[in-house]
Amino acid sequence: MMLIKIAWRNVWRSKLRSSVVIFAITSGLLGGLFASAWMNGMAIQRVNDTFTIETSHIQIHHPDFANNFDVKKTITDTKNKLQEISKTEGVKAVTSRIKSSGMAATANKNMGITIVGVNPLSEIEVFALYKKIDSLNGDFFDSEKKNSIVISNSLAKELKVRLKSKIVLTFQDYNGEITGAAFKVTGIFKTSNTTWDKMHVFVKDKDLRRVMEIPMDQSHEIDILLDDYSQAVIISEQFHKKFPEVLTEDWAEIQPYINFITNYMDIMMGIFMIIILAALGFGIVNTMLMVILERTREIGMLMAIGMTKRRVFTMILLETIFLALVGAILGEAISILIINYYGSSGIDLSSMAEGLEAVGYSPITYPYLEPYRYIQITILVFITGLLASIYPAVKALKLDPASAIRTI
Repeated sequence: MMLIKIAWRNVWRSKLRSSVVIFAITSGLLGGLFASAWMNGMAIQRVNDTFTIETSHIQIHHPDFANNFDVKKTITDTKNKLQEISKTEGVKAVTSRIKSSGMAATANKNMGITIVGVNPLSEIEVFALYKKIDSLNGDFFDSEKKNSIVISNSLAKELKVRLKSKIVLTFQDYNGEITGAAFKVTGIFKTSNTTWDKMHVFVKDKDLRRVMEIPMDQSHEIDILLDDYSQAVIISEQFHKKFPEVLTEDWAEIQPYINFITNYMDIMMGIFMIIILAALGFGIVNTMLMVILERTREIGMLMAIGMTKRRVFTMILLETIFLALVGAILGEAISILIINYYGSSGIDLSSMAEGLEAVGYSPITYPYLEPYRYIQITILVFITGLLASIYPAVKALKLDPASAIRTI
């Protein structure tokens, strides 16, 4: 306890120097933690949008369907599969879809798109696309009108259409014949991924099934939403064993890019913080060497009157750790306040919205850092302080008491 008190008082003997070191540690951690939270927030947004808008957590298809969207490659006995899947522990919701490649045509332009036939009631339990339609842009199949279609704002601009406009969809039916039908726009959505938006239109399952002449109780895709996406691999394997005749894929297999993002962000955050802490460590070493140089005579006297080298080493070590931990606590406290503030209000990058949305990122980012990250940083700072104290402490131990006392 005596050494702890002495070390703490020694830290504040030179208030200016200690304050500069603490400020450097605080500002370094603030910058590092905020940048990490910002990148993490962007990654979380992209991952969540992928799950809730584009792919869900697990998908089931006919093994050959993904090759060329062959409409004959369907999942049979869909109703029983849906019932069995919904009863599986860990499954939050499930829905089925009909999908086809086709053309969307208006008087102004033709475009290739993916047509998705959905069951509105079960669709909104799995996917949150309906939340991307504001009150001024229609709804997500709230009415019972036949041949309704929901398209994106990006596609509406390309085709020069608006609510109640007609779009003619052309596609291949179940018998291999080219067919089509006219659909009226009843909803216009906008997500943070304009590339995906332009490629997808949504119609009711029963309308598309009727035109494509797909037999009842068959579908092209089953989408599954889980309570915990990290369990996707385990639950996907269960369905693979239960339904061996179909292809079951978890989100990491469907979207390898998203799996890459989650792993890449952890690596980048680790490297980023190691670089910052290494720089701070060198600064602490330099400061403590200056401290020892200034206190050469004092340390010599302490050793001359009987203070053991072990106690001298411990004193220097404690001073260094105190400097590091005070800076870390201040840096983390300020970081938490700033990250929580922007985590609620968001960082608006609307000036770069077009570029961000082209690659699937929202122009409004909400920084977020998991609580355990702060514990990790505190431990890393402690280790940095510990390592940074070794060289200065060793230098102090090499002092000869008699020579040190004579030092002016």
